[in-house]
Amino acid sequence: MKTISAELAYFFRGRARQNLKVLFYYCAFLLAMVLVYATVFRYLMWNLEGREFSFIAGAYWVITVMTTLGFGDITFHSDLGYIFAALVTITGVVFLLIILPFGMISLFLAPWIEHRLRYHPTLELPPETAGHVLIFGLDPVTRTLIRKLKNRQIPFVLVTPDHELALRLEEEENLRVVCGSPMDREVLTKVRIEQARYVIANLSDPENANLCLTVRALAKTPIAAIANEPEHAELLKLAGANQVVPLPKILGRYLATRATTCGALAHVLDSFGQLQIAEIPVYGTPFANQTLEQARIRQQTGLAVVGLWERGHLGFPDRDTVLDPEALMILAGTREQLDLLEKLAGEQPQDELVFILGHGRIGCAAANFLERIPVPFLLFDQQINPDCTEHIPVIGDATGRHLLKQAGIERARGVIITTNNDNTNIFLTLSSRHSNPHIRIVARANDDANVDQLYAAGADFVVSNASVGANILNNILESKESVFLAEGISVFRRPLPPELVGKTIADSQIRPRIGCSIVALELPGGGDPLIVPPPEQLLEEGMGLILIGGPQQEELFSQTFLKP
Repeated sequence: MKTISAELAYFFRGRARQNLKVLFYYCAFLLAMVLVYATVFRYLMWNLEGREFSFIAGAYWVITVMTTLGFGDITFHSDLGYIFAALVTITGVVFLLIILPFGMISLFLAPWIEHRLRYHPTLELPPETAGHVLIFGLDPVTRTLIRKLKNRQIPFVLVTPDHELALRLEEEENLRVVCGSPMDREVLTKVRIEQARYVIANLSDPENANLCLTVRALAKTPIAAIANEPEHAELLKLAGANQVVPLPKILGRYLATRATTCGALAHVLDSFGQLQIAEIPVYGTPFANQTLEQARIRQQTGLAVVGLWERGHLGFPDRDTVLDPEALMILAGTREQLDLLEKLAGEQPQDELVFILGHGRIGCAAANFLERIPVPFLLFDQQINPDCTEHIPVIGDATGRHLLKQAGIERARGVIITTNNDNTNIFLTLSSRHSNPHIRIVARANDDANVDQLYAAGADFVVSNASVGANILNNILESKESVFLAEGISVFRRPLPPELVGKTIADSQIRPRIGCSIVALELPGGGDPLIVPPPEQLLEEGMGLILIGGPQQEELFSQTFLKP
């Protein structure tokens, strides 16, 4: 049975929320009318009848007359006063007794009654439905994935047993939702499990295992499951999952690779056949503080530097751009060219030390990775994680500067900040940057909304749980070899929009209009892509675009050129 709070929540969402603004403006208009009438009342009483009333008395008279109560304790005794009282009465009848009730009924009561009578959650998809992605479990990861699916115009359906959630998602966010239990075979049949493109299992590990077994009893549809505990990955595969994503382990490994300068290894962001898009830190390489022309990277390796990523900002360099030691170079080329660059840029660890702040699953995964390299590290937390007893942390409050200072943060080369609280992560980022201005800070964002704040606090790299998880799932759907994209960097492939056929890259105005850059062109006849084409390159029909930008630019490109 619905609670009163659940029913009242209807009036604070969707169209009803917009109608509340109309009601607010109308009430403000009525208040202004009362104040004006009260002022006129006092003026007429004083100038026509020689009587003085307070402003409160004037407002009281206006309200009693507009509502037709007419107590009669305050009255006019002149013709002009009678005319004014009649005007106030008529406007009160029109605006208070007719328009206001009618508006309340039409804007709120009638839509609510109609909504309650007509709404029935979707329980079954049409028989012809096919090629859709079925998503079980809604959290920041799948919300981010949904945005990516919308940009790529891939159909999807969210399955949830929560009636109220299904209603809200359909009304407020215009999502396609089916209400039903994910473990019910009848429900899976109704969502056309056999015709689905992929199943995304994002529930608890036991529920994911149950879902995989139920799906496998009905269909051979591929399943991608997110494992909250890395040791459960094998069990989920036994249950029938084609791909298992141990997200905490992957996040920990990525945080660790970004926190250490050991080896200056390139990390592949995405691949398109032979073409690979990779990132490599400038710090610790012979290219630091050189201009792009002086570094001669393309001449020595054949790689093209297509972007520079520095503390949350993606820039597109030219020959005079200085390669800042705090930046990441975004490169386009082949695996052989990347191997050659690593030989030129590689360094051996010299007194390497990394601090890990947070003893959760992700912090332990980062510690395991650093241990295998090996890189010395210190783990800090206020208590021991019973699920990670192989690494015992330094017990204490890392938000107090004395603990980190006593542990030697001044000589640390990197710090990984991965607590479950973003406010704590922001504070620890500020504290670490203040204690060691040259330290490499890699921070975890539990909520995408805090990414910018972490960069502003001094983080060199921020890894968002939602973005990483969504990128992994998206790449699984597209059968890509790469694991995931870096936070804030989006490499995406799009067909050449018809309106750009016959134009040069410069004339297309893609970078000024959208803010992304063309990394390569896929030629109509196949073969190797044309890497970093010049501005005068002609865009021919049948070409494919490989672009780099941020997630916002990817969405803007789809909205601008790929309107349905």
